[in-house]
Amino acid sequence: MGAGRRSYRSHLKTAVATSAAPYGYTLTVWTSGAVTTHALGIPTAWEALLFLAGAVTGFGVTAALAYGLPTEVLASPEPGSVRLWGGFHVVSVGLAIGAAALVTTLITNPVAWMIVGFVATLVYLVGIAAQFTLADARGP
Repeated sequence: MGAGRRSYRSHLKTAVATSAAPYGYTLTVWTSGAVTTHALGIPTAWEALLFLAGAVTGFGVTAALAYGLPTEVLASPEPGSVRLWGGFHVVSVGLAIGAAALVTTLITNPVAWMIVGFVATLVYLVGIAAQFTLADARGP
């Protein structure tokens, strides 16, 4: 029974570790979209596409900052591990929510959807990288 528990816990650790960044980005997209919906109303299909375009552009800009050349493979150059507290997304998602709220306060036309998608993505990715860096720096 003990070996089974270790095996399950090992799989649980893997599930948590591999889900950390996608989970945070899911929170970012949902909450920034909710803030924008509250400010501007239910998006039309066009406005949803603007949000998508902004998010994809934000991801692309961040990837370019991280990798440099577009020919680079999107993979971590070394196996990474992060202390568990680095995976809590309160700061990075909170900053993305704040950015979405700021954008929708300053811009009240449909282009806000694109800007929120861009800014929320960029802020989340830069923020979570900072959290992971701080978590690594703390050491054992």
